[in-house]
Amino acid sequence: MNGLSLCQSWIFLKTFFDRVAQKYYYAPPMPAQTVIDSLEFARIGQELRGSLAVPGMKRLLECLAEAPGEVEFTVKGGHDPRRRPTLSLDISGTVRLQCQRCLGALDYPLRLSNTLRLVSAGEAAAGDLDEEDAEWIEASAELDVAALVEDEILLSLPYAPRHEEGQCGQGVTAAKNGAGISAFAKLAALKQKSN
Repeated sequence: MNGLSLCQSWIFLKTFFDRVAQKYYYAPPMPAQTVIDSLEFARIGQELRGSLAVPGMKRLLECLAEAPGEVEFTVKGGHDPRRRPTLSLDISGTVRLQCQRCLGALDYPLRLSNTLRLVSAGEAAAGDLDEEDAEWIEASAELDVAALVEDEILLSLPYAPRHEEGQCGQGVTAAKNGAGISAFAKLAALKQKSN
């Protein structure tokens, strides 16, 4: 330990390492990134189930008011009626958005189910996809499942999330305080005072 005296080194070791109990201190493991070969996954008809922590989805965090909880997902490989490879996704959970009326937290339930057709890079570049093939992704030997789940969630979020009419927290509080008077009524009162 460069720059530390023998006494300082002993204090450092005694403070940060428990040699008596033989305990080892490690940082928590990083979550494993789940990568699949999408075409092989579809060909065999495999299924993958899991959960993802909402705070671990960096792009999704930008859209949320808060980031508690997890989302559950299932990915199944298969084929469509024309024997083309597909991936079916089922995602469930709850994310907390910001209401655009009251700016309060809004719990938004996720119940997503989607089937994506796997296409080759050539098909995607050539634009030879049918009108019915609106939902497709490019097949990959290293498809990141977490990124795919995050993409599906991002695509499902409402553009301007709002509580149902009358459910906003701020609107209820304002009505109780008598502050729910419209801006036009306030302007009319000011105009009457000035006359």
